[in-house]
Amino acid sequence: MQKLLAAGLLILLLGFALIILGSAIQGGASAGGVIFIGPFPIVFGSGPNGSTLALLSVVIGGVMLVLAILWGWRIAGRKDGETR
Repeated sequence: MQKLLAAGLLILLLGFALIILGSAIQGGASAGGVIFIGPFPIVFGSGPNGSTLALLSVVIGGVMLVLAILWGWRIAGRKDGETR
C-alpha cells in the first residue's frame, strides 16, 4: 500500500513539474479542474484552453462518480463471505 501511495505522489509531482516546465518554455499554460464538495462541484479553468479542460474534468469526474456508485452497489449486493 505504501508503494502505491509513493507512486501516486511521484506521478503528481511529475505532473506539476511538467506543467511548470511547459509554462516556462512556451510562456503560457492552461489548467482546469473540478472539486466535488458533497453534491456541489466547483469548476475552474484558466488560460486559452481552460474552459475545455474544465469541461473535460467534469466529464471524467462524473464517469468516476458513476463507476464508484456501481462498484458500491455490487459490493453491497454480495452476501457475507461470498466472492465473485
